[in-house]
Amino acid sequence: MYHVQTEDRGPSHPFLDTVVYQAGRVVYKRSTKYELLASGTGKETLPQELQKRLAQQHREVIAELEAGTLQNHGKEKAAQVAEDADTEDGLDLRLTNPKNWFAAGNVTFEIELCGRNSKQRIGDADVQACLEHERQRIFCAEARTDAKGFATLKFPMPPNVAEGSSLVVRATDGSRFGELRFRLKSKLRDKTPAPVA
Repeated sequence: MYHVQTEDRGPSHPFLDTVVYQAGRVVYKRSTKYELLASGTGKETLPQELQKRLAQQHREVIAELEAGTLQNHGKEKAAQVAEDADTEDGLDLRLTNPKNWFAAGNVTFEIELCGRNSKQRIGDADVQACLEHERQRIFCAEARTDAKGFATLKFPMPPNVAEGSSLVVRATDGSRFGELRFRLKSKLRDKTPAPVA
């Protein structure tokens, strides 16, 4: 299973970055500098143009991945990115409320995000929660970490959770990635989730 994330890094780093992860490791990265996109585009229409290009780049990478042609496109760069990922500081997520994350049909995940090697807290990173079962994924919530590396995700638990489903919390900060994965039982009670390695 692959995870594909595309983001606009903002004016201070004007690139549209698409990163492909497999089992939490970066296996491919594509960056497009968007000053090229801005030429001839007015300030009023630039956000829409960037959003359109972001979606297009995301779809292109997924299509190449599904067609099996992604490895041929930028193969040397992909190998270098994967090699760099071995030494790069990944992300560690910690659930700070393990005893009361689920109550009255609602989930509240209080997350602390740190660099895996540095142990420094990571601010302004994307954190998302989703429910996964077989090949289906249901998006549940998203947030950004604050300056101290904390984020709260709140959402109602989807009804009729299938046996063997996983509740997944993923964090990304540029090319760094980390996740928590919890296996759910069909009759969810107010219990601590069991992490899956």
